[in-house]
Amino acid sequence: MNAVKSLVLALALVPILALAAPKNVIVMVPDGTGVATLTVARQVKGAPLALDKAIYGAVQTRSASSSITDSAAAATAMSCGERTYNGAVAVDTQKRPLKTFGEWAKENGKAVGIVTTDTIVGATPSGFSVHATQRKDADTLIESQIGSGFEVFLGGGRKHLTPERTAWLKERGYALPKTAAELRDAKGKIFGLFANDTMTAMVERRSGKPCDEPTLPEMAGKALEILSQDPDGFFLLIEGAQVDHGAHVHDLPWSVYELLTFDETVAQVLAFAEKNPDTVVLIAPDHETGGLTLCTTEPKEGARAEVIRATTSKRGKGVSSKDWFVKYTTGGHTGVDVFLAGNNRDVRPYLNCEFPKAIAGRDAERLPELQGKTVEADGATWLETADGKRLRANLDAIYVKDTGKWYARP
Repeated sequence: MNAVKSLVLALALVPILALAAPKNVIVMVPDGTGVATLTVARQVKGAPLALDKAIYGAVQTRSASSSITDSAAAATAMSCGERTYNGAVAVDTQKRPLKTFGEWAKENGKAVGIVTTDTIVGATPSGFSVHATQRKDADTLIESQIGSGFEVFLGGGRKHLTPERTAWLKERGYALPKTAAELRDAKGKIFGLFANDTMTAMVERRSGKPCDEPTLPEMAGKALEILSQDPDGFFLLIEGAQVDHGAHVHDLPWSVYELLTFDETVAQVLAFAEKNPDTVVLIAPDHETGGLTLCTTEPKEGARAEVIRATTSKRGKGVSSKDWFVKYTTGGHTGVDVFLAGNNRDVRPYLNCEFPKAIAGRDAERLPELQGKTVEADGATWLETADGKRLRANLDAIYVKDTGKWYARP
């Protein structure tokens, strides 16, 4: 075989390399948002949404266990690149931890931030940061987040910060703001939890309820301020969680005002990306909630259009416009496709598990298993390694209680 043919054959056998990952990655999740909610929000605003110019595709949302995903399985797919069972937080169907988007970024020298209007241990923020075999395992989730080393955590869930966990955060150099004013003054690493549970809904703030919590745009702005100081770039998750919360209880004003606030954040993030071209922004709901329908016949519980424009929430009522009425068809999630938006139309996942590959050329990865002896001491579970080290469960290494196995952080 001559030299030219040998060279051609060799090149043909070389795998096609993925494009280099962008410096900055921002994933935005308007939890539970369907296109009908976009339509109503646009009418209430009386003007186009920032999302309108950014939407360019659709995403399938099913999980490994169901045609209708929950938020935990959806976040795992979007963060880790593999579908899993409903309830799983960044573990596969065999309960082995999968590398999250946040862990990938940290491993590559980037700063990491997690921002949500839910509790910080909610399914979506957890799926992009830590691991648990069940989404309700708040103790595992919060302690794993404390041990992650990520630079920014902002949201609700202060009830999960025991005195011991607060001490751990202070030892690790985190500022712990509790109000919007304290967040504005905070510097360096931040673990800001601004409500005992989920953050105060925008529809309640509009009704005049006293609130010293930051808004989603304020939290996102602070995260961008801090994370953008890292010369190697950053990963940031921003979740508008409460569109979903309103849809579950058929409270359309709750959902719409949350979506409008999320849309303000979209405009802010896209403006940042325009000034920082090596930034990929990808926006997609994890699923649709409520089966919101726009119809021409008045539902049994109908109301006038002014309901949605009022400052107080009208739970369980339909809302009409001049042309159509609105009603919900379920109190849960649906299996319909959701929209895809962002600033780079070459980043085009159609399955939720294609996010890591589309953005950063990442395939799903399982974390390395650690060997040693599991011991119970000082009110905690530890791994004693062969070289005599002691690692505390989830704070220092990942412990899967269901299987008794340990895994190393990236």
